[in-house]
Amino acid sequence: MNEIQRTNRIDGLPEPTGPWNWTVVWKSLVFVSGVRGIDPKTGKPADDDETRLALIFSHLRRILEEAGSSLDCVLSSTVYVTDMVRLRPMVNNAYVTAFGSSFPTRTIVQVAALNQNDSIEIEVVAVKRDVCA
Repeated sequence: MNEIQRTNRIDGLPEPTGPWNWTVVWKSLVFVSGVRGIDPKTGKPADDDETRLALIFSHLRRILEEAGSSLDCVLSSTVYVTDMVRLRPMVNNAYVTAFGSSFPTRTIVQVAALNQNDSIEIEVVAVKRDVCA
């Protein structure tokens, strides 16, 4: 079964605001689109960065679970921030909380802007739980 599976709706998460999918799964690889700290009730970024980070990792857990994976199976991550000096320490703390000592690779990039005037976005690549040991 090598077909590509695409998921664009996941219960409890905001629906994509454009032509993209939450995940694309091929074989055992799970590619997750950039996740922001969007409050599912309002469709807007949470009021502060710490809440946004908590929501990002909550959303990532749900997305990965839906795809048959988990945070323990994340191989690689890319973090986009609008202010490296202010946000990098928060991101570091969130990674320690989320991943313990099993960190994925990570690239963190400062960008001029994110959608909806947001400040943080994280995308990951993981493997399915059955090959993650």
